Amino acid sequence: MKTVAVTGPVCGGKSTLAGLLVARGGTLVDADRLGHEVLEQTPVREALAGEFGAGILANGRIDRGKLGDLVFADDRALATLNRLTHPPLAALIDARLEELAQADPGVLAVLEAAVYFLLPIRHTVDLVVTVTAEREVRLQRLQDRSGMGEDAAAARVAAQASLFSAWNRADLVIVNDGSPSELEAAVLSILDRLGTGDPPPSPRFDPDQKAG
Repeated sequence: MKTVAVTGPVCGGKSTLAGLLVARGGTLVDADRLGHEVLEQTPVREALAGEFGAGILANGRIDRGKLGDLVFADDRALATLNRLTHPPLAALIDARLEELAQADPGVLAVLEAAVYFLLPIRHTVDLVVTVTAEREVRLQRLQDRSGMGEDAAAARVAAQASLFSAWNRADLVIVNDGSPSELEAAVLSILDRLGTGDPPPSPRFDPDQKAG
């Protein structure tokens, strides 16, 4: 099984690229969706409520909106959230990837995970791709997509600033400021690299390109 990890900042284009890879036969492993499952785990829910108070609960479940408002405004709170949720999230990802490998050894697994570089994943990943865009582009996309005000969107973007040095360690960095055809070309490069280990050159997704 080949595994590609797609990572990068909010509204950089991770989901779009992952979707294009899935359209070409890949199978998606969505870390964000698995993260929702982690929040449903009783030990995690109790640990988070113990750290942040019962105010993050609604009908006995984690209110992700309230939790997000709290952690994206406080670096220490975000670090606490990561400490409590990343190990069980990595375990779910590893389990899902193992299931895929057992079911079809020839499958292309597409792991979409903004926090890929922070996760203690044991599974071997063949290629790590960062998808990003200029800050103002990401900020506008986030406001358009979520309906957030400018200040809230800026706080969400700023909360990821410390990850840029990690994102720049990816095998490929795609700057998603161009046309859809450029992103399609990036997909072909990724598939070619996974098949041959020798991607065609392109300045739009040069591995030396910086993510931020």
